Amino acid sequence: MAGLTDFEARLLEEVSRENLWQHTKTIARWERISGTQGEREAVAYLQERLNEYGIRTTVYEFDALLGWPEEAQIELRSPVRRAVKSITHSFVPSTPPEGLEAEVAYLGAGEDADFERQAVAGKIVLLDGMASPMKVLRGQKHGVLAEIFVQPTRLHDMCVSPVWGTPTTKTAELLPKMPVASILGEDGREIQALLQQGPVRLWMRTKTFWDWRTVPILVGQIDAPSESEQFVLLSGHHCSWYFGAMDNGSANATMLEVARVLAAHRQQLRRSFRVAFWPGHTQGRYAGSTWYFDHFWEDMHDNCVVHVNVDSTGARGANIYHSATMPETRDFALAAIHDAIGAEGHPARQSRAGDQSFWGCGVPSMWMELSQVPLEMAADLGGSGLFTAAGQASAQPQGGMPWWWHSADDTPDKIDPEVHVRDTRVYLLACARVATAQLLPFRYAPSAQLLRESLERYQAGAGDRFDLGPALERARRVEAAAAEVDDLLDQLQRKPPAEVPFREINRDLMAMDRVLVTLNFSAVDPFEQDLAVPIPPVPQLEPASRVGKMDAGAAETRYLITELTRNRNRVAFQLREALAAAERAAATMRRALKA
Repeated sequence: MAGLTDFEARLLEEVSRENLWQHTKTIARWERISGTQGEREAVAYLQERLNEYGIRTTVYEFDALLGWPEEAQIELRSPVRRAVKSITHSFVPSTPPEGLEAEVAYLGAGEDADFERQAVAGKIVLLDGMASPMKVLRGQKHGVLAEIFVQPTRLHDMCVSPVWGTPTTKTAELLPKMPVASILGEDGREIQALLQQGPVRLWMRTKTFWDWRTVPILVGQIDAPSESEQFVLLSGHHCSWYFGAMDNGSANATMLEVARVLAAHRQQLRRSFRVAFWPGHTQGRYAGSTWYFDHFWEDMHDNCVVHVNVDSTGARGANIYHSATMPETRDFALAAIHDAIGAEGHPARQSRAGDQSFWGCGVPSMWMELSQVPLEMAADLGGSGLFTAAGQASAQPQGGMPWWWHSADDTPDKIDPEVHVRDTRVYLLACARVATAQLLPFRYAPSAQLLRESLERYQAGAGDRFDLGPALERARRVEAAAAEVDDLLDQLQRKPPAEVPFREINRDLMAMDRVLVTLNFSAVDPFEQDLAVPIPPVPQLEPASRVGKMDAGAAETRYLITELTRNRNRVAFQLREALAAAERAAATMRRALKA
């Protein structure tokens, strides 16, 4: 921990193993399905603790559309007849009371090509892996009657709606319209074997809750003595599946402990600290953080310097640090892991999951789940890549969420107090460093580089069918400006002059990064939410990569080129704004260094 200051080392020593354990055990007394009394009991406990620490709290309430599974029955009807163990999922309709019966089609991974290779309209489709919004959307497009997912070794509760937060008139039509269930691998393999011999018929009956409930958001605030309008946001969900000791009881305990320690040192904070506990995480597809986005958009856009997300800390056996970040927060996050606990973090691109609801505001973010278990302890997700280090260099260890994730086995005995302390120290150090830094501690050239490289890749795919030149030329200028900004930040950090206009520089850094975040991570209007599906870098222009293989005279190609032209204008304009902010920040820092 050679990178720690004396102040930071003292902070980390203040993390209490006893507090963390007591909070986790207490929170895990309640089943905390969102919209139920157990959730409210837990929120009352969380608020009491924050108030004890001298933290100002506010509880917001709103009506959320929620969904959760109640019961499922599946039965093979022919060529054999027997019951099959199953569960249903969040945000899917129930079957009719009498159930439904149909012929089965097996589509493997459920990619677009799988759905197109055979007629599946009116059939029950069997798919490998975890229940997935994308696969439900594909099934609905092809007229599938119902989908059944084959989870290899254990059944995990999931939400399969692609709609992020409470639906709007634009997104409500995307809510699942067919029943969805999951079965175990051994049963799935039997059905596949039967299909090789001839037609298979299956009956299923599911019942789900799908309605509106009033839910609470708890927010605590520690005001900094100066620059109190800016803040670090630490957030995580307070709802759970079953008793959820790890997901998300231990994470809520981590949040309380980080808040307690920072409250005791509030005079050292340069910017404020805000902690938020969300409802409707899986049962509302991030309804709580989305409501907050909708109602505090300008505050988040203008003042939130970073969003740090906490999920599932302290898992027994966790020793792999999966550092999901944005390019601008990557090195900062890795340093926090190393300096707090001496561990190596393994970087990954942040995915569209886990209450990452603030990309439209342009807020940089870091982490969801942080510590992971080795693969031999991990949930077998059927190669889905969900919550794993998939896609990283082969030299990096592969990990995942533990086998008890999203199941009734998530109980306090699955928490290791030493791992819990370790994880909490990482979160504490990261929040403390941002809250006390004179200059924002992020670096922006990696984000600009990602943007430029993505546009170059999309241009190669477009060939001579579409020209990304105006956006690409400006992206190169932004990358050069961001590299200069990073170099000047390094110089100021090494030897800050006596007079530095920190507030002015930070505002320009934020203005530049608001553009980089939205361009790299969001495809929609800044006031809307992207769907809960994978998002590539610079998604507004990613379709250009396919233009080169399309029929130049087809109407679909012409429509897409018109759309890409407008998006190119939008991206180029936004990059102009980023460039201006970067140049302002660089000019201010150069003057300070010469003074």
